[in-house]
Amino acid sequence: MKTLLNVSPLSEQVYEYLRKQMNLGVLVPGSTINMGELSKHLGVSKTPLRDALILLETEGFVTILPRRGIKVNTLTLLDVKYSYNAIAIIEASIVTDFFDRFKPSHFLKLEELNEKMISDISKGEFETLFKANLKFHDIYIDLSDNIFLKKFMLPIKQRLYDFPGQNFIKKWEIRNCAEHTKLINLLKQGEPERAARVLRKEHWSFEHQKQYIKQFYNMEL
Repeated sequence: MKTLLNVSPLSEQVYEYLRKQMNLGVLVPGSTINMGELSKHLGVSKTPLRDALILLETEGFVTILPRRGIKVNTLTLLDVKYSYNAIAIIEASIVTDFFDRFKPSHFLKLEELNEKMISDISKGEFETLFKANLKFHDIYIDLSDNIFLKKFMLPIKQRLYDFPGQNFIKKWEIRNCAEHTKLINLLKQGEPERAARVLRKEHWSFEHQKQYIKQFYNMEL
């Protein structure tokens, strides 16, 4: 039976469908996608499917192999390390470069989201915790005028969390929230350089977090 995608644009619907299949573990890292079979299954032409796959390749989720199909990429430890490094550099620069755009309302929202994350941790609600965490960081990322930078950041973070097999580590999440609190306090005190250092040297530091990264992804360091 075909799965019909009736909402346009179809390429975005196919993209979201494939992302969900990866998240659920239906499309596992290392597996291949047959465009012909998937096109029939979804009831769509190959054009929106190809567009969705090109976007997924751009974001690092798949690799298009000429005449051999599409391979779902494996998230390696090196991928995680480079992702952390990139996020650290970008977020730290935004905090310092656009500090003058912070308002009391931004600090309040950061505190509210961090409190929600702490509540989610106590309930073991990982999915809502991840969404709240994205919103937390977006509060200051959105201070930047660089729309390309924003589009660049989201798929990196999504790839870190969208493959199955991650483990909810309560101790790590509690520490992340403590780092959030430190970040907020430094920003409120007018110390953007020190706040940026927290992002670079602690919060998004691969070396600082690698003990938990290993547990989270079941990887060997």
